[in-house]
Amino acid sequence: MFEPCGQVFHPPTSLRWWAALSVVAVAAGLYVGGAQPVAVGLFTPPWDLLAHASVFAVIGAAAGVASGARGGRLLLFSLLGALVVGSMDELHQLRLPGRTADWEDLLADLVGGSLGAVFMGWAYRRADGDAWVHRWQALLTKIQRVPVNADEASLLRQLDQPKRPTVLAFVNAHAMNSAAHDADFFESLISADILLRDGSGMSVLYKMLGMAPGQNLNGTDLIPRLIRQFHGRAIALLGTQEPYLTRAAGAVQNELEHDRRAAKAHGFMGPNYYLALVRAHESELIVLGMGMPRQEEVACALRAALTQPCLIVCGGAIIDFLGGKTPRAPLWMRRLGLEWLYRLGQEPTRLFRRYVLGNPIFLLRALRLRWVQQR
Repeated sequence: MFEPCGQVFHPPTSLRWWAALSVVAVAAGLYVGGAQPVAVGLFTPPWDLLAHASVFAVIGAAAGVASGARGGRLLLFSLLGALVVGSMDELHQLRLPGRTADWEDLLADLVGGSLGAVFMGWAYRRADGDAWVHRWQALLTKIQRVPVNADEASLLRQLDQPKRPTVLAFVNAHAMNSAAHDADFFESLISADILLRDGSGMSVLYKMLGMAPGQNLNGTDLIPRLIRQFHGRAIALLGTQEPYLTRAAGAVQNELEHDRRAAKAHGFMGPNYYLALVRAHESELIVLGMGMPRQEEVACALRAALTQPCLIVCGGAIIDFLGGKTPRAPLWMRRLGLEWLYRLGQEPTRLFRRYVLGNPIFLLRALRLRWVQQR
């Protein structure tokens, strides 16, 4: 029924078409069957609501499969399918003699759509098995943990003398969660030449597994030091949007005292555009600020096409920070590992899923991984 894509199972195209046809068929059945006299009073309260939820659980599951989505998008498409068909059904009731639309029925339809999404999420996880465990183990093994008492300057010297196109990426709790369900992102991330630990969540994970976490080398602090380390050499800032991109380029010259103008481009161009830019500029340090997973994909494409030695850094929100779009947390919050909480307060809508939902999921997976390794 399912075919693998990387290590994650996705419904094949044929099944997605059948699921889409199933939604249409059930909707047609509701339209025709609901118009029959026998349908009046067929189910008495509260069994009518249960009937609605049951039918729309099938619709929600089929709509989710038809979308090919996973995670939160699966729920979105399941609810959308239930809402569209349920609204059409209630509007049809208004046209029938002696029938009325009912908001309770529509609510039951949405509940059913949610249940369908939950079922498909469970089915996908069963199909995936423990694939994410192997991905997490591979990432934890590859991450370069710098001892707490080590000199950070030696790491900077290592990074500022690349012998070939080299990708530096940072792994935080969000990256681990994304790698758990996105095989393509995992492949991009694990292929980076250098991985560094970022954030208190990763420190907790390493400690739970009985491993020393090392220094917290987050990109927001490390990348400005790297820019200073590349003093006098060509750099490129690729990401975010105006006016923050221009402000970030100004901060590189004025605040980080870089004596060359940085090449820059917003984060919505194709890899070929960025490739032409850094080639023309002969950039030796390329900072990507496009967010996961796009920046990791672009980094892989640049490394494959470039020939000159350079360091390609997956910097997340670093250009936004430099450009003043996103403020840093107070120093005391950073020292306590609570910068994520400050960022959530600044951008609750965008970061709700990453932190409020993602952090508990990360901890549950960490417990699961510890149990697997202790067996």
